[in-house]
Amino acid sequence: MLKSIHKSIDEFGTIEVLDDGAKRYLTFGNEHEQSCQIKAQPHIPQHEYSRAIMVALLFSKPQRIAILGLGGGTLAYSFLQACPHAQVVAVELRQEVIRVAQKFFALPKHEPRLQVLHQDAFYFVRENDKVFDVLVADLYHHDGIDETQMQRQFIQDCEKRIADNGWLVLNYWLDHDLQTDILQQLHASFACVYMCNSGGGNLIIYAGKSFPDPDFLLPSAVKPLAKTLGFSLNYYLKRLTFINTI
Repeated sequence: MLKSIHKSIDEFGTIEVLDDGAKRYLTFGNEHEQSCQIKAQPHIPQHEYSRAIMVALLFSKPQRIAILGLGGGTLAYSFLQACPHAQVVAVELRQEVIRVAQKFFALPKHEPRLQVLHQDAFYFVRENDKVFDVLVADLYHHDGIDETQMQRQFIQDCEKRIADNGWLVLNYWLDHDLQTDILQQLHASFACVYMCNSGGGNLIIYAGKSFPDPDFLLPSAVKPLAKTLGFSLNYYLKRLTFINTI
């Protein structure tokens, strides 16, 4: 039976943790799950959109990963497990979300490869001088997506934080109106753009500064990554499409 095991309120709203015995869920005071985690396998993302985001590891072998929006920390955990030599930075606006992720979702407190920053993600991409091989933008709050993530300036700011062979990964809802100027900016800033309808109501966009290796979808690349991640990638690869220039 699903029960609430934690509830707190900060200046941005409610943070609640639900538990059914096998799984834990993070919500921001509504019916939408921000994170879902099987307690026995915390490194395996459960939401379709989270699994689709991990497809980015077929495009890149990252050493430096940034995640904008922590949630329960399941993406950070998954990247740490899948990329044993990578450094991961997670940027989160709400200090209470960081505390909840560490207390209830097994997010490591003392992992030397993980840095959790209590910071506004938009300030981070504007002012930070570091570059990353993979940068994931997953910025949601109680009312849905942070609209700044859908602005042209945000794409421009992210592009500056991405290495020459790096990738920007954006999580949108399918019902978001991706305006033509956003797609134009993606094509202006990046060499190639892919998208994946995750099947769970989300659209994942992958924008790369260079094209992936020609064999990135061959079984020799896909199967080892799927084994490491703990789930099949075939479902998402069937939904992966290349977006031509507008």
